[in-house]
Amino acid sequence: MKKFLACALALTLTSAMFASCGSSDDSSSKAEAKTTTTTTAATTTEATTTTAAPESTADSTAASGTESEGEAAKDISEMPATLKNYEEASVYFKKDMDVASIVEPFAEKDYENDESHVNLSIEELAGIPMLKVETLDQDDQGNYKIPKIKFHMEKFFEGHEADLEKIFTIKADVVTKAVGEFTGDDGTKSLVPGNFMGAFVTQPTTGEGENSWNDLYDFGEAEWTSEWGSYELTMRPGIKDGATFVNSTEPQFVSLMRWGIPNQADFYIADLRFEDEDGNVIACANFGK
Repeated sequence: MKKFLACALALTLTSAMFASCGSSDDSSSKAEAKTTTTTTAATTTEATTTTAAPESTADSTAASGTESEGEAAKDISEMPATLKNYEEASVYFKKDMDVASIVEPFAEKDYENDESHVNLSIEELAGIPMLKVETLDQDDQGNYKIPKIKFHMEKFFEGHEADLEKIFTIKADVVTKAVGEFTGDDGTKSLVPGNFMGAFVTQPTTGEGENSWNDLYDFGEAEWTSEWGSYELTMRPGIKDGATFVNSTEPQFVSLMRWGIPNQADFYIADLRFEDEDGNVIACANFGK
């Protein structure tokens, strides 16, 4: 019951944060995604109004941590075995990587809205080098604001840009890890990451110096037993017109954001996997193992 109440409280708090998801200095597109469940949501840009792809475009599986009474906490040493794509991914993260050249935070109005400043780094978690996303800002109610990051697809595919238009499916192994304790409505404290809810987006170039916004997956998972949770996020831009990338050296992005939460929890991205329509992995030569 305590876990249920804690989850309900977190959902109430996070639902208030489902606000603008949007633009960057090099992309004029702006979007707004609002949802309180794992179903898809309507998305609005400056140039056009689109609807998130149907549920079949994406899915998520929780390797650790949907709530169940009596479930034992899992040690972080179990985490590597939960990663779905690490054996054959397109992009791996390494300690000597120039993080700022391939991924960056984005925000509107210099972080005056709901976005948080973030610290991006490579850190080993249970022996696996991962991209660590640390949320730095809190709102007036003390909740941690929304970290929004975007990966530069043109950097991943530099020198073989023709492969960009072959991408049909995108997957990411993501791990959440508690840093600060969650406090339930009964005052009980527990070191759990709680809710992991947000959006997975493609931003291909329009060819006119702008990027479209395709919110293909509004996800929602939670971990209320262990200090960490592991999830596979999957979206399929290949089945939605305008959501696929194009053969170009112009900036194009895969964007990921997590809605605000009341306790401090980092999330880590272990890998990215790009597949063609037949499910074959599309390699990124400079980012392999």
